[in-house]
Amino acid sequence: MDLDSILSYPPITKAFIFISLLFNAASFAKIYSGLDLLLNFELILNYHQYWRIFTHLFYFGQIGLKAFFYLFFFSRYSKALESLSFQNNAFEYLYLLILGNSFLMFLKLFVKEATFLGPGLTFMVVYLWGKKNSQQQINLINLIHIKGSSLPMILMASSWLLKQRTLKLDLMGVIAGHFYYYFSEVYPRFNGGQKILSIRF
Repeated sequence: MDLDSILSYPPITKAFIFISLLFNAASFAKIYSGLDLLLNFELILNYHQYWRIFTHLFYFGQIGLKAFFYLFFFSRYSKALESLSFQNNAFEYLYLLILGNSFLMFLKLFVKEATFLGPGLTFMVVYLWGKKNSQQQINLINLIHIKGSSLPMILMASSWLLKQRTLKLDLMGVIAGHFYYYFSEVYPRFNGGQKILSIRF
């Protein structure tokens, strides 16, 4: 994931990656703390810190393997999803991510410790890509061949085996992704093509 390859990404994915790299680098340089970015409804409502509605998505924790893991998977599958399923419709893809953020913030009401939802958004994107490319074969570390539809579950199983604290966030992302997929792809098939989540751009 070098600069030249990032510059070739579709616009929304590219913007997300650059903002995330900027936020994480600024936190590493101690320009501000990650605590200034976390999602806290009390601070938003009582102290009008409205930036927290979005900034929590871009911070993946201390720079390390876990942060790289999430940023890598977001960049790879967001690029594929935006390039193919949302080709020439960047605003619709942005709308998808905004909806995803809304779903995740709703789920946070039931998972109090979830303060940075970037991992959840990553898993939502991976889940949607897997649903739209369910039969595509993926080669994991040149050892395991799986179908696209199995990718989110394999990654969640890896998080569980490695005892990562982000497992609940991963599950939140899968739930949000399934919610979007159901109402954008499944529900319209039984209701005359009506897509209740879509808007015209």
